[in-house]
Amino acid sequence: MIGTAALATLAACSSSSSSGSSAATSSDSSSASSSGGDAYVTQSQQLLDRAHAAAVTGPSFGTVPASGIVPWKASDMPAATAPPSKPLKVDVVYGIPSGYVPYAAHLIKAIGTKLGWSVTIFPASSPTQPAELAAMQQALLGKPNAIISVVIPAVWVGPALTAAKAAGIYTVDIHQDSTDGTGYSAVVPSAEGVQKALLAAWAVAKTNGKANTMLVEAPGFSDVNVGAAQSYLQACSGCTTVIQQFNPTSFTDPTQLQSNASSALSAHPSVNYVIWPTGSLPLTPVLDGMSAAPDTDAQLLVDDASPEDVQLLSQGKLPLVVEGPGALLVLEAIDNINRLEQGKQALAETSLRIPITYWTQQQAPAPNFPAITAAQLQTNDWLSPFATAWHVPQLKSVILGVSS
Repeated sequence: MIGTAALATLAACSSSSSSGSSAATSSDSSSASSSGGDAYVTQSQQLLDRAHAAAVTGPSFGTVPASGIVPWKASDMPAATAPPSKPLKVDVVYGIPSGYVPYAAHLIKAIGTKLGWSVTIFPASSPTQPAELAAMQQALLGKPNAIISVVIPAVWVGPALTAAKAAGIYTVDIHQDSTDGTGYSAVVPSAEGVQKALLAAWAVAKTNGKANTMLVEAPGFSDVNVGAAQSYLQACSGCTTVIQQFNPTSFTDPTQLQSNASSALSAHPSVNYVIWPTGSLPLTPVLDGMSAAPDTDAQLLVDDASPEDVQLLSQGKLPLVVEGPGALLVLEAIDNINRLEQGKQALAETSLRIPITYWTQQQAPAPNFPAITAAQLQTNDWLSPFATAWHVPQLKSVILGVSS
């Protein structure tokens, strides 16, 4: 989730205060509109209704206009590719030590083992550029057929990607896109444009077109596509947006998160919704900071279902969680390896059509990855094509057997 501007940003962060408080500037802007206020509220509610009834989809990469968000169908799934006949040696590299990232790494190992792969996991010593580059370089030493990385931007590991290409080693990254640098053989983005549009539609619909929304971003978190929410809100004639930037290093520091959230809401007490980059980041400190801010009743809006945000949802501390199946991103990464190993083209980052919907408090599953994935599969079957093509009929059981 840290992209092309990350190195420059982190360098700038070293001269900022140790509290990790608000970096850069925040600016208020009243949105201009080409749509009538009432019509836009109606459109927003209709978009939410379609998403809640089953799922919607759109290009998995880039900002997606409301007109490009359509009902998801099983036929939207790219055809899965059978694994190559030879056994593969695959390494998995990750840096962020909690939440979805290590879960995805262990899920790759569990599925890869069923495919006959030999899978080794290389966790970086810290979620920093030097540590993640070192982990990638360590993985290269074993001369695998392929490396799958989880949320490691290409701009951070460029030398390793260049060396991998020279050695004929395929590289695939999950939850990233080309705005975070190039060099991977394939990337698997998570339809953040669709997810952020749904969060913005919630703000518009629930305020009857009077949303005063804070969009939180960190320079370099390009793949979370905060701009998609901004684009959607700009067409709301009665809405106002605030862009708030935080240092990227603060997003995993509970003390800085709480301080930043409190300071930001204290400066903008009229804000009624805060759209966070991703629910995969720690959220409890954010909510604590928002609660500490005087004279505000703002609610936090997040996407990317994680055990923490699902728990907060069930407790009524979040109004909704917009979600797309995190396990599906793993399946698509593995499928890209199958494609590349057989001389086929990897899937383009715009070609994926991921089912996106949302949960309110009443639909919240148990706060663990197996329960989250089971709930997602109960609504939409995106798993069967892979189980059939890979000749792993027990694939669902394999996935639901991985908890962290």
